[in-house]
Amino acid sequence: NLEDIFQTDAAINKGNSGGPLLNLRGEVIGVNVAVAEGAQSIGFAIPVNKAKRDIRQLNEQGKISYPFLGIRYLLVTPDIQESEKLSVDYGALIIKGEADQEVAIEKGSSAEKAGLKEKDIILEADGVKITKKTPLANIIQNQHIPGDSVVLKVLRKTKEMEITVVLGEKSSE
Repeated sequence: NLEDIFQTDAAINKGNSGGPLLNLRGEVIGVNVAVAEGAQSIGFAIPVNKAKRDIRQLNEQGKISYPFLGIRYLLVTPDIQESEKLSVDYGALIIKGEADQEVAIEKGSSAEKAGLKEKDIILEADGVKITKKTPLANIIQNQHIPGDSVVLKVLRKTKEMEITVVLGEKSSE
C-alpha cells in the first residue's frame, strides 16, 4: 500500500519514477513514484516534505528508518463490523491474513512486547480516533519516529484499556 501520496495527471512513464513533480512556478512539490496501470496518465507522487525527511535521515544516519508497531490490521468498516461481529464501527482490528507469513503480530515487535493480542481493536492512538480519515498507519508514520511512546486505547473483547507502546524501527539497511 502506498500511503500519504497524491494523485497527479503528469505523465509518468516506465523508468522515470523518482523524478521531481513540479508546480507551475517550477517548485518541486513531490517525487513521482507510481503510475496506475491501464489508466490515462494517472500518476502518484510522494509529497516533497516526506522526501526531504528521508534525505535528511539518510545524510545524518546513513539510512532511512520508519517507526514500526509490528501488527497487521484491518480498518473497521461497517462490513468488517458485521462480518466479525464487532461491537464498534471504527478502529484497527488486529488480525492475521490468509497466508502463513501474514501474522497478526510480528514476533519481537513493539506490539508483542506491549502485550497486544490478535483480535484486539485499537480504537485510538494518542487520543486520535482510528477511522478511514485517520488510519493508524498515518498517525504512526506522520507523527512519530522510532523510540517514541504511543498511548493506544484498545478494546479486548468487552474491556477497554490503555496500552503504551514504544515504537520499533523499520529501516532501509
